[in-house]
Formats: sequence, structure tokens, C-alpha cells
Amino acid sequence: MKRKENKAHGEQEEKRNILKEKMSKGVHVVQSSWAQWMLRRTRSIPPNRMRIILILFVVSVGSYCAWLTYGGITGKSVSFFSITPIKKPAHATGMDSSQIMIPHLSDAEYKRIGRFRLYMDSLARSPTGKRIYDSIIHHRPGLMDSIGYIEKYYRQFKNK
Repeated sequence: MKRKENKAHGEQEEKRNILKEKMSKGVHVVQSSWAQWMLRRTRSIPPNRMRIILILFVVSVGSYCAWLTYGGITGKSVSFFSITPIKKPAHATGMDSSQIMIPHLSDAEYKRIGRFRLYMDSLARSPTGKRIYDSIIHHRPGLMDSIGYIEKYYRQFKNK
């Protein structure tokens, strides 16, 4: 039994290694193509200008990091970017109790829905009605779920 487990474990490791190799080759291809593209773009820039660009880049990134470090140490969180929270408009936040519409369902309609549920349950329980029940459920797959949701929804408002 252990041989089969070891063999299966070895096959999984082999698949993982193959996947790792494919992924590393893909990353290498992307990196190489990016490097070639950058080389073509910067080939025309003279070396002295390239050094100046590099020095400016290093100084600007270093100064920004120093600024963030200073802000973190002193507790003065000064940022170049402002973050403002998103606020909902007043008309979209909520509804007053006067605006909530309570659905109208008469007791007769509620009882009719209850009788339909009982009828479907009796069909499901009887051997002769099981075919009819299966046929109905086959043609209307979410029917009984919908009946349950409707009863629950209206029961919620009926109790208020």
C-alpha cells in the first residue's frame, strides 16, 4: 500500500517540478523580452546622459523614502496624495419607514399558496403522484424554492 502512495506522491512531485520549470521558462522569456525592449529604447542615449538620469532617479527615490521615514518617526503623516473617503449621497443612504412599501397579499392568496405547497407535498409522498411531481419539478426546477421564499417573505410582513 505504501508503494502506491509513494508512487502517487512521486508523480505529483514530478508534475509540480514540470510546472515549476515551465513557469520559470515563461518568466525568463518575459524578462528577456522586456530587457531587449529597454535596450532598444535606450541605445541612442549617450552614456553620460544615462548616468545623469540614473543619479536623478536614485536621488528622487531616496529623498521620497527619507521623507516617508521622517514622517513615520515624527508621527507627522504628511503625504503628497490626499485620500478622501467616498460618501453616499443623502438620497441614496436609506429609506424612511414611511417610504417602505409593504406588499399587499390578502389572506385568501396566502392560503392559496399554502394549499399549493400542501398539494405538491402530497404528490411527492404518494407513489402515483410522484411521477406528476417529478414532471412538474423537471419543467419548473426552482418552483418549490420560490414558493418557500414567497411564504417566508409574506410571513415576515404578516407578523408586523
